[in-house]
Amino acid sequence: MDHRRMESYFDGRAAGYGHLSWHTGYAERLVELAGLTPGMRVLDAATGTGLAALAAARAVGPSGQVVGVDISAGMLQEADRLFAASGLSNVSYVKADATALDGFGDEAFDVVLCCAGMLYLPASTAFAAWHRVLRPGGLVCFSAMRAGFPRAARVFRECAGDFGLALTDPMAEVGTEESSRAAVARAGFVYERAVPDVIALPPRNAADLWRGHVVNPNYSEVASLSPEETAAFEARYLARVSELLNEPDAFDLPVMYVYARKPGQAGRWEPRQPGRDRRFPRTP
Repeated sequence: MDHRRMESYFDGRAAGYGHLSWHTGYAERLVELAGLTPGMRVLDAATGTGLAALAAARAVGPSGQVVGVDISAGMLQEADRLFAASGLSNVSYVKADATALDGFGDEAFDVVLCCAGMLYLPASTAFAAWHRVLRPGGLVCFSAMRAGFPRAARVFRECAGDFGLALTDPMAEVGTEESSRAAVARAGFVYERAVPDVIALPPRNAADLWRGHVVNPNYSEVASLSPEETAAFEARYLARVSELLNEPDAFDLPVMYVYARKPGQAGRWEPRQPGRDRRFPRTP
């Protein structure tokens, strides 16, 4: 993963990210199904603008604590803004790599959440880090787009193949129930369930879809094309995706909410002051 490219990409998306209503509903549903209880310590990995962190903070109450981590300073700035307007007091944000978490001690959290982040994270690396910071019996939960979706992205990858680019579906590791079950098991988790859903994405025109895909850090290989090849690629994609946009389900996004548990005796940490707990990094 190119951290600098990823950070720049999300810095550029930060201002409008939290205003997309489907993102809010997506985050709140992941948290709702997790069954959080008061007093829990929650890590929101790849928190973005903190939508899942805020939902978790409401669920765990004043005796609980939520820490959101993200690689993008722009996203965290927007998260801070939304947090300040929320009336909550039990959330903190840390600029950190959600797949490393070097600043956090072992077994520091009851729950690790990740909403929408698996599209941009190497699953095996992320799961290993999350396993380390979860207490025995702790819960990991993440949302995942179904492999092969969104359909417009699948068309982009297919068109790229016509120009010699083998673009990988970023959801290949966890985009089916079988692959997500296998991935969490390899990391040492016990798979519990995957809850299916369908998200209605807001419609976009073909040109907007092209611009979004061509700068996506998952598709960095596109930069290797010559200007002439890129122009031909764009023309082919626009023609194909324009046909897709006429279909009524063009923007339906099948997703899953996946839940797994770290083996060990269930229980919960007693709430402590985070500034006095060595398992948490100090924040400004």
